[in-house]
Amino acid sequence: MKFSTFIFFVLFLAGCEPDIYQYDIIVTETATNMGDLNSAYDDWNSDLPFPYERSEIWFSSNRNSYGGEFDLVACKLDFSYHEDHNILDLSTGNEEYVAPASALLPVINSPHDELGPHSFLTGEDMLFLYATNPGEVFEIRFVELTRWNYGSGQTVSDPVAVAGLNESGDNLYPCIDEENRKIYFCSNRDGLTYDIYSAQYNSPISKQSLIGGDIAHITKEMVSSGYDDKCPYIYGDFIVFASNREGSYDLWYSKKYHDEWMEPIKLQPTINSEYNEYRPVLFQVLGVDLMVFSSDRAGGKGGYDLYIVKIGNYLN
Repeated sequence: MKFSTFIFFVLFLAGCEPDIYQYDIIVTETATNMGDLNSAYDDWNSDLPFPYERSEIWFSSNRNSYGGEFDLVACKLDFSYHEDHNILDLSTGNEEYVAPASALLPVINSPHDELGPHSFLTGEDMLFLYATNPGEVFEIRFVELTRWNYGSGQTVSDPVAVAGLNESGDNLYPCIDEENRKIYFCSNRDGLTYDIYSAQYNSPISKQSLIGGDIAHITKEMVSSGYDDKCPYIYGDFIVFASNREGSYDLWYSKKYHDEWMEPIKLQPTINSEYNEYRPVLFQVLGVDLMVFSSDRAGGKGGYDLYIVKIGNYLN
């Protein structure tokens, strides 16, 4: 009787043992490779239009051309927070799960390079900016996707150059501030190196203002140096960007104080490496401030890979 009771107790405990959760990509304060989202080729220049627990990411990759020209691709992201172990977990999905991809990508992608996507909403429609090089230089263009969140009835306009931004030199990596009044971008219009500029619009940025060039003035931002400063991204009072002012490309940030950018600071070695880091994008999911960027550091799948890291310590 005692033996059978013991066996029952063991079986009861075994039946009550909780399943062990299998994490995919654990996001920490140290940069982590985004796994299956990357390929053996170059994957960089990301954009997260609507960062929620279930989101989508758009980025440039030369995987479709086996190392040739860059196209825009899309993937699915799923974030989950596990309170018991204080873990933020990320899993990724294929392009087929990103609803607007089948409408947008055939219109945007071309035999040339498409780099640096950035999108924002105007009511039910989405404006999607990017840079391409149909001639000798890169220019910033946009398309409009109507009814972006509907399963049917969507239309995509033909690509149009953003008026007033492409007057000279190469112009790339547009980013719109949170007040919807400025486009930040980088350009080599003043010489051989790239600087960061902002275009101040007279009215909230819309399809009409992008076509009509309703720009009050264009300013070279003080975070620029005598080296290449590229890929600006605005997040509240912060700007993050890539610069080769100390050799390879590293990620730098600055905070606005009394309408002026403070002296830029290089992000720590938990993010930067001895290799190149490029195109940072900041966002918040589940109350956690995050950054996605690209790097050609050792240990990736090949070329540039996309990485993710918690960034809240810098913002605080």
